[in-house]
Amino acid sequence: MKSIAFKSKIENNKIPVPDKHFADLKDMNLKDVRVIVLMEELEEFDDDAFNEFARLFFKKYASNLEKVKTMIDNSKQL
Repeated sequence: MKSIAFKSKIENNKIPVPDKHFADLKDMNLKDVRVIVLMEELEEFDDDAFNEFARLFFKKYASNLEKVKTMIDNSKQL
């Protein structure tokens, strides 16, 4: 699984993707993606802390992906 992280603002109920990430998303038309939205609650935000959080989160997420898929499949059977 590949991940990208960027800052954006919701505009007209849409989240614009910065131009520099279009190359990462090319050829993704009609493909499934997973979206996680983290909303800032404070005026001050440490980009380095966010980047470290994102790196660790996606590393852990990717390492547990099969377990997560199994849990989702099992919940659908209930």
